[in-house]
Amino acid sequence: MKRFVYSEMYCLDCRYGLDDDADDDDDDGTEALNVYDAAQIWASHGKDEDYMFGYSWPELEAAL
Repeated sequence: MKRFVYSEMYCLDCRYGLDDDADDDDDDGTEALNVYDAAQIWASHGKDEDYMFGYSWPELEAAL
């Protein structure tokens, strides 16, 4: 049996409020980094692939 710890009000019958988010978008709380800022960070870290932020090498090179 699953127990919930919840500090806000919710309906005991339909459980409305337990899984509801105020913003129902797919945002995970992080802001997107534009390609120009990503390119600067990438270059400042020696063009390390760990700092590509989802952009491709040609995209980052073009933004520099």
